Amino acid sequence: MLRTIALLALLLLLPFASSYDDGLEENRWSVDLENGYISTKPLIADGQVFVRTSGFWTGEDRPHVYAFNLVSGEENWRFKNLNSTQHDMSPLLYVPADSSSCGEWPDLLIVGWTDGTVTALNAGNGSLHWSAQTEVETWGITGSMALDDGLVVVPTRQGLSSFCLSDGDLELRVDLPQLGWRNGVTVTPDYYMLGNEEGILNTISRSGQVSNLTIGEGKIRHPPLHTSAGTLIHLQTSSGSTIYLGNQTLSNEGHSPAIPLQVGSQVYLGASEYVIHLRCESTCIEQGRSEFHTNGEITAFTSISDESMIAFPRNTLEGGWGVGLPGENITVIHDDIGTYTTAGFGQGPSLNQAFGNDNGVLHVVVYSSGQDELESDSEPGSTIFVRILAAIVFSIIIFIVSGNKEMTIKVGLVAMLVVLVPVLPDMSALWSEQIEDLVPESDESDNWDDSWPDDWKGTQVVVFELESGDVAIGGLSDFDNVEELTDFAAGELQITIEKEDHQFGPWIKSFNGEKGDGWEFYIDGKRSMVGISEAELKPNSVVEWRMT
Repeated sequence: MLRTIALLALLLLLPFASSYDDGLEENRWSVDLENGYISTKPLIADGQVFVRTSGFWTGEDRPHVYAFNLVSGEENWRFKNLNSTQHDMSPLLYVPADSSSCGEWPDLLIVGWTDGTVTALNAGNGSLHWSAQTEVETWGITGSMALDDGLVVVPTRQGLSSFCLSDGDLELRVDLPQLGWRNGVTVTPDYYMLGNEEGILNTISRSGQVSNLTIGEGKIRHPPLHTSAGTLIHLQTSSGSTIYLGNQTLSNEGHSPAIPLQVGSQVYLGASEYVIHLRCESTCIEQGRSEFHTNGEITAFTSISDESMIAFPRNTLEGGWGVGLPGENITVIHDDIGTYTTAGFGQGPSLNQAFGNDNGVLHVVVYSSGQDELESDSEPGSTIFVRILAAIVFSIIIFIVSGNKEMTIKVGLVAMLVVLVPVLPDMSALWSEQIEDLVPESDESDNWDDSWPDDWKGTQVVVFELESGDVAIGGLSDFDNVEELTDFAAGELQITIEKEDHQFGPWIKSFNGEKGDGWEFYIDGKRSMVGISEAELKPNSVVEWRMT
C-alpha cells in the first residue's frame, strides 16, 4: 500500500517537473472584452498588453482601451470614451518617454477616437495626460496616426492635424475638401501623405502647403506607401481594387483590399482573392502571389525559430491568420480561436504575441527563457505549485522509509487534495458544457412579439425600427444570411437601402434615408458580431434593425 502511494505521488510529479525543464516556456491567456470587436492589432510594451475595442455596442456601453499585465493577464487599467460613436478603428500608438523642443513626456499611449478627440494616456496607469479635439463629419478619426520627431500627426475626417507629444498643443492644421475613412497618414523626410474617399492623394509640407494627385475612381483607405520606386496605393473600387504606382496601374485585384505592409523594399498586399508580394526598388515587381482571403491589417513578426514571417488575418468564419510569403504555401495558425479576424499580430520583446478577433476576444502567448522582461520578484503560481507538490512527495518517501504508515497515508491524502484542487474547476466547466448540450433548443425565437400573426411562427421575420415607427414583415423562409433577408424584406416593404463597402463587408448606411449614428442588427435578440453577408440564419430567426 505504501509503495503504491509513493509511486502514484512520483507519477503525479513527473509531468509538472518536465514542463519546467524546457529552455523556452510558453504561457497562454485570453480575455473576452465583451463590448465590441478588435479590429486593430494589440501592442506589447513595458510588460503590458494594450488593446482597444471598436464597433457595435448599445445602451450605456462604449468602446474601451485596456492595459493588461503581460504575464498574468490581470487588468491594470481601462479607459472609456463616453462620447465615442461607432467604428473606432484608428490603431493605437505607443510612444516611449522622451523629450523634444515641445517638452518632455512619459510613456504614452496615443488614441484617436471617432468623436474627433485625440487622447494621450499615461501608459503606466491609464490617466489622461492630455486631450485634443479635431473635427467630426459623421465620424472623427478612423485612420492610423504617425510620429514626426516630437509630434503626433493625426489624419482627421477632413484634414490633418499635428500635436506636441508633451502637452497636446496644436502645431499644424490643414483643412481638405474631401472626406476620409481609415485614411492613415505617412510621414516622409519632406512631407506628409494621406488619401481620401475620392481617390485623391494629398501631399502636405510641414509648413502646410498642399498638393494633390488623383489616383483613380475609388477610395484610399490605408497609409500611402513611400517606396524608392514611387508612391504605392491599393485603391478600393466599385468593381474590386487596383494597385497603383503613382497614377500608373500595376494590377487589378479583388474586393475590400487589406491594409498593406511595407518592410524596406518589400511590400505585401492582399484582398478577397490573393495575397501579393512586390519588391519596389527602381520599379515595383511582383515576387509571388497565393490564393488567400484577407481584408485587415497585414503585419510582420518573428517566429520562435527566429524566422521573419508575414501574417495575413483571415476574414472568414474559420478565422485565424495566414502565415508565409505570397508565392508559397500560406499556413493558417491560431484558427482554433475561431471567427473573423481583421486585426494584425502584435509582438513584443522575447517573441511574445498578442492578437484578437472580431468577437472581441484577446489572446496572448508569452514565451520565457528566464532572461527577459518576464522575470519578476515573485514566482509564478505554477512554479510554487510544483515546489509544494515536490515537498509533499519527498515527505511521503521519508515516511515510507521510516515506516510511519499513519503519516504516509495522511500526507498521501494531502497530495491528492493538492492535485485535485486546480483540476476541479476544469472538471466543473466540462460538466456544465455537457449539461448545456443536453438542453434542447427552442423551436420558437425568444424575441417573438405576441402582436404578430400566428402564421409567422416558425418563419423568418425582419423588424425595422424606423423613426416613423417599427415596421415588420414575416412569413419569410429559405434565406441563408442577413443581407439576403434584409434586401428582400426592404423590397417588400418599399424601404430604400443605402449600403457602403467596408473591410468587414457591406454595411447598411441608411434605411429610407435615416442614418443616425449608424445601424446595427440583432438576430433573435442578440447583437451580431459579424457582417450582414456572413451572419447566418435559422429557419425561425428574427432579425431586428436598430438605429444607434
